[in-house]
Formats: sequence, C-alpha cells, structure tokens
Amino acid sequence: MTRLAAIAGVALSLAAASPISTSRPAIVGTLQQGSRLTANPGSWSAAGSVAFAYQWYRCDAAGAHCSSIHGATKGSYTQVRADVGHTLAATIQARSGGETSVAYTPLAGVVAASTATFAAAAQPSLAGEAFVGRTLSVSAVRWTAAAPAATVRWLRCNANGRLCAHIDGAKGVSYTITTADAGRVLVAVVTSSKQSVLSGASAVVRTAPGPLQLAPPAISGTAKVGAKLAGNAGVWSGGGTISYTYQWYRCDARGAACSTVRGATRNTYTQVAADGKHTLALTVHATDSTGTTAAYSSLVGVVAPQTASLAAQIQPSLGGIPAVGQPLRVTGATFTAKPSSLTYAWLRCTPAVRSCSPIAGAVQDAYTVTKDDAGHAVVASVTTVAAGERLVTLTTAATIR
Repeated sequence: MTRLAAIAGVALSLAAASPISTSRPAIVGTLQQGSRLTANPGSWSAAGSVAFAYQWYRCDAAGAHCSSIHGATKGSYTQVRADVGHTLAATIQARSGGETSVAYTPLAGVVAASTATFAAAAQPSLAGEAFVGRTLSVSAVRWTAAAPAATVRWLRCNANGRLCAHIDGAKGVSYTITTADAGRVLVAVVTSSKQSVLSGASAVVRTAPGPLQLAPPAISGTAKVGAKLAGNAGVWSGGGTISYTYQWYRCDARGAACSTVRGATRNTYTQVAADGKHTLALTVHATDSTGTTAAYSSLVGVVAPQTASLAAQIQPSLGGIPAVGQPLRVTGATFTAKPSSLTYAWLRCTPAVRSCSPIAGAVQDAYTVTKDDAGHAVVASVTTVAAGERLVTLTTAATIR
C-alpha cells in the first residue's frame, strides 16, 4: 500500500527501490575565482542510507560544451582561473541498497575573476509555478559589494538545466511561460556591469497543472495466472493531498495491442486465464489541488500459465545510468525454479513503455545506450529455461533522457 509523507511542504507518495531525488541539488557559494563552492545534493527518498558521489563540470556561458573537471569529485570545489567567464555545474550520483540514481544541479556562474570588485554571493531564486501561462519572477541578487543596477534576460534550457539559449524579447524580472517552454527548464541571467549570475532553474515546464511524477508506478508479485499483482502509485510531488485512480491493461508480448481489463481499477489485480502469454501494465492518474496527471508502469510478464512451474517472482530490473553512452545491465530477477539457461534481447519502446521493438544485435545481459534510444524507454527481454519449461520475462524500463 502506498504511504504518504510531507517533505518540505510538498506531498509525496513514497515507494521506490532506487533512491529518488525529491528536491533539486544546488550549488552554494560565491561565484568568483579563488572561492569555494559546495554542491548540496538536495533531498532524496530511499529505503536506507544514501551515499553520494560528485563530478564537477565546466561549461560555456550558455551551459553548453561542458567538460568534466579532472579531479573535481568531492562535494566542494575551489574555482580556478580557467573557470572565469564560464558556468559550473555538478552531477550527483546517489547510491542506496545497491541501486544508483543521478541528479543534476542547475548551472552556476558566470564565474568572476579574482580581481573583480564585486561578485554574486549566491544564485538568485525563482518564484512561481512552472506551468504554461504562469509567470516566474527572479529575486534580487546578493552581491559581495555595492553593484550598479542590473538587467535581466531569460534562458530556455534542457530538462537537466544545460544547453541553454536566450529567449527572444524575454527581459525584466518577470517572465510569462509559453508553449515553447514545455518540457524545458527556465533560468534568469542577471547582469550588473560586466558581472553575470544565473538563477536557480525552474522545474520542468508542464502544459497543464497536476502533480509532478518523480518516479513511475511499479508492479510487484508473481507473473502467473491465479497470482495477485500489487500496483504502487510511484513517487509524486504535488500541492496538498494526492489521490490516485488505477487502470490495468492487457497487452501482447511486446506491449502492443493493449486493451483495458474491465473492472480492474484497484491497486491490486489477480491474473486470469486470458492474461496467459500476455504482458500486463498499469496506468495511474494522480490528482492534487491543481489537476490530474497520468503515469505508466513498466510492462510485466509474459504471464505464465497457472500450471507452469516456472514463473517470475520478482521482475528483473536494469542497473546503470540511463544516458547515451552509458551501459545498462540486467539484474535482480527471481524465478520459481532455478534457471538452467538465460538469454537476452533488448527492446526500444515508446516513452510510456508500450509497443516495443527489438534492437538489432543487442543480445547480451548488458547494453550500451545509443543516441537512437534518446527519448525512448529501453527494456530487456530475458528468456529463462528451467525444469523443462521456457519463460520470457521483460525487465522494468529505463527511460533515456
């Protein structure tokens, strides 16, 4: 059953195996050569203690052309001459219970020279909700010394707060969000004389109000006719109490041709004969005081017949960082019989983890993400042989950003 908690005034539904970032990491400190910056990892939801690893990056003034700073792998970083005129960022890797997740700080900068008469003592913050049609405002900058009047321009960045571009005509302390901003984050650039500082980043802009999904719904239980599956709503952030409705779906072996399972509208579902040799999926609608958002579980199955001695008790998952160039590996499966052999095939699916197709040549237990996977979900199909039976099981999905 889903449990609710309040963290920093935000309603959250907590249930996830991997650590989940519940508030964006941030960089704290004076943005000037010779000064030390600290990466605050933000808040995380995890079953146990969380250990953090850091990597600092140097980017151009728009947050592009980033490169890792050799040896800058601690929670703090002292700015050097090469940073002057650049922006800085940090990537935080959180590890808990053998599972790893990654989060990204907003850009910090532009770094002032050590000889500058004033510099930004902290990044200004943004106020307002990140919905199309709403207005964001940037707070006043706290400078280390008296500074001339400042001007403000606005940037549109990717979802990780990188690769920013100026928004034509967007000037002043406030900005009204447009449809062009959907799926991006927004940043204000405040400039006084020749010194500039970037604000903290907004949340990812959404086209409509509703809770924000931090981790997708999940399904647990044995994938076998007659056994009960339990659906978890996932991890959400929203205004006030969040309520959930559920709908189960029956799909073919690759998650296509899905149809609703009539009457299956609770967070639990007992598999019936019609589910055999099919996959199952769950859609969750989360509603808060602002609206409703839909989210989708990974596919579960293929569902074993009731007479089978071989079934998946725990769905396999994917370990690794879901990013282009990074390896993913199948892990964590438990079956009702000891496998005598395991073979693999990797699939590329729609973002909602439906309608999957094979990835040519990907037949090992590990797979390195390619640029063709960006914007898709990736799953592995695991074929298990045990006790004279053969079973195909899909892993949980990794969404490639």
